[in-house]
Amino acid sequence: MATTPARLLLLTARPELDVNRRLAEAAMDLGASLDSVDATRVIAGAGRELSLAADGRDLLDPLPDALLARVGNWRPDSVLAAVEVAERAGMPTPNPSHAIRRARDHWTTVAALGAAGLPVPVSFAGAEPVSLAAVAVARFGLPVVVKQRRSRMGVGVIRCDTRDHLEAVLDSLWRVGDEVLVQRFVEVGEASLRLLVVGGRVVAAARFRAAAGEWRSNAARGGRVEPWQPSVEECRFAVDAAHALELGLAGVDLLAGADGPVVIEVNPTPGFRALESATGIDVAGAIVKHLLGR
Repeated sequence: MATTPARLLLLTARPELDVNRRLAEAAMDLGASLDSVDATRVIAGAGRELSLAADGRDLLDPLPDALLARVGNWRPDSVLAAVEVAERAGMPTPNPSHAIRRARDHWTTVAALGAAGLPVPVSFAGAEPVSLAAVAVARFGLPVVVKQRRSRMGVGVIRCDTRDHLEAVLDSLWRVGDEVLVQRFVEVGEASLRLLVVGGRVVAAARFRAAAGEWRSNAARGGRVEPWQPSVEECRFAVDAAHALELGLAGVDLLAGADGPVVIEVNPTPGFRALESATGIDVAGAIVKHLLGR
């Protein structure tokens, strides 16, 4: 008897991105179909009955075999409402809504990783700018790093080299209502590691070097990427970080600190095109295989 090909649902605010095209290609290569839906157009309904629709289509009938949600910072709570409904309807997913919500917040991420015994930058959160600056400088000295709690792709991550700059940044963000944290600056020569964890194992890794005149090394800020063979310790930290946040799919960023690797970020919606280009590894295929396995 012929089997029905697996149906996968991808919720993303930008279906046109190359990373989503790669996932659709990988699904096709594995004999499955991937339905890429604009998550900003999805209407989720909860109550005595569940509903999930986009542009007049019922996304729960028939029920897809698995869900992958690529949730950025564009209307994240609305998209996560859709993920919650999909989960309650019985759709398996590697990254549940509560895990994405926690990993999208730098403070809750640091707290969870620290509680799991993983090395993370010491971080302070607070509301009043002058008090927060005073505590951070007394503990760390300068420079320090200010992060908006939902920053991503290097946007909203600010290095402050002087006390007046730090106070000005904190005051400006406080006045517009942004929540922030201040972290120790880890001096590593403008290079970082990205390890991609899928289903509890590292499937690809790369080193990113900051562009000239830039201290942030991620690809979105022009960082140069090269393949990297991670150590056993680096792999363990990456896998443990994903596990601590209950993520089946995660991009884990490490810095090589003076006392060993430090986990600086865990991304529940990691880009992987730079990793594929640098390493030649079929990352999209690994992700789709994991979805099919669920």
